[in-house]
Amino acid sequence: MTDLSSTRPRRRFGLRKILLLVLGGLVIFGVGLFLILRAALGPVSEAADAFMSALRDGNEAQAFALAAPSLQQELGSAERMAASVGAYRPSSWSWSSRSVRNSDGRLSGSVTFQGGRTGTAEMSLVHDGEGWRVTGIRMN
Repeated sequence: MTDLSSTRPRRRFGLRKILLLVLGGLVIFGVGLFLILRAALGPVSEAADAFMSALRDGNEAQAFALAAPSLQQELGSAERMAASVGAYRPSSWSWSSRSVRNSDGRLSGSVTFQGGRTGTAEMSLVHDGEGWRVTGIRMN
């Protein structure tokens, strides 16, 4: 009589091991994608936040310095920028959409103005070799 248990092929990988390998690969892929996106979008968000923080704090000179030369020329001066901000001085904001394409960045989201009104904010930025500079902002 022959022992049938010894003639059966042994399974190297069970279904459980295959699923664990696939899930582990997906986790590693997700973490890698998160880190890549964070590295790409982080500096744009930081520049936008620095600009909005300067406006919030009434530091128009700092906000003006964070603007690209084209926007600085359009605004004229930090004082004229302060006049144009007027009632649209932000108190808090959050960016719900961020994108970077080559050296152009765009952000959009919600903003709460000093006084409690809420609205939307859109900002465009450009990387000029030294860092990200604001080229345009629209709040309403």
